[in-house]
Amino acid sequence: MSQQDDPRLTPRDDWQTQGRGSNDQEYEIYREAAESLGWPLKTYEEWLAS
Repeated sequence: MSQQDDPRLTPRDDWQTQGRGSNDQEYEIYREAAESLGWPLKTYEEWLAS
């Protein structure tokens, strides 16, 4: 059985990413995590496009 045929790897119809607020709020979560880990920080526009 391939990965594409495995029903355990297919998202359910009612699945969605947990909401954490607006894009601005989500970017702040990303920014704080990236800074604390020493990662290079994407601009807001770069982050939206990724």
